Amino acid sequence: MPSNNQIGNQLEREAAQISKRHSGMIAFPTIGLALLIFCLYIFVLFMFASGYLGPLISTLLLGILTFASYTPLHEAVHGNVGASNRKYKWLDYVVGLLMSPLISIPFNSHKKEHLAHHAHTNSDEDPDVHLQNMFESVKDCYRETLRAIKTQNTFVMDNFTRTEIAVTIGWRLLFVLSTGVGSVPVLFFGWFSGAFLTTFLFSYLPHQPFKDAARWKNTNIQLFSVRWFENLMFKQNLHAVHHLFPRVPFYNYRKVFDKLEPTMRKKETPIIDIINRRPI
Repeated sequence: MPSNNQIGNQLEREAAQISKRHSGMIAFPTIGLALLIFCLYIFVLFMFASGYLGPLISTLLLGILTFASYTPLHEAVHGNVGASNRKYKWLDYVVGLLMSPLISIPFNSHKKEHLAHHAHTNSDEDPDVHLQNMFESVKDCYRETLRAIKTQNTFVMDNFTRTEIAVTIGWRLLFVLSTGVGSVPVLFFGWFSGAFLTTFLFSYLPHQPFKDAARWKNTNIQLFSVRWFENLMFKQNLHAVHHLFPRVPFYNYRKVFDKLEPTMRKKETPIIDIINRRPI
């Protein structure tokens, strides 16, 4: 009769084989998404500057696009755009550097910070673990979001990162100079709302309550009653799939989860309702 360790190792091997079947290809959907987001962002800025869109709707749209921009950036950080072919590794830099100025997260610094998060998830060495305090008060909500953004920008402060920050600040200054100070709240709240949404949906909810550091238990699966809604989160409700197998692109999380769900339940991965937070 096989031991628990043998059974566990067999489950690991089977899970790894499933993940490999859904990774390793050039991520054309991610590239398309990045180009769409970038073009729409420029379009919204142009429409606002031309007077065709008011401040409120412009802020809302920029917030949505800022949130959306993190998914391609995140994929690029993990090398999932050019995938396993080193010849196309430049695609990760193109996508990452294209999204970076929108969400104000330097690709270079964030890559080091985010990989540290994966290596030390929910431990004291996790650079994101402070987010467990995010909803202790309104003040903490605001403060921890800004702290998270600061961490992304300063985790690695070299000339590459400084150049990215200069570009991020520079294009906004040029836009304000060309359109007037009335664009400042549109740019700021458009950015901050998207940054907050990203921090909440990508970093806080998937790891809450930030207690378990075990590989199969440090991130949760959050299920909607209507599956289609997970597309609005770019499938980050299935974030445990990503932490287990970071080379699986976001658009394949659902396929992998559907095949891995029995294994994840055996491994006691938290699988909860996204609304009431109760186990399913």
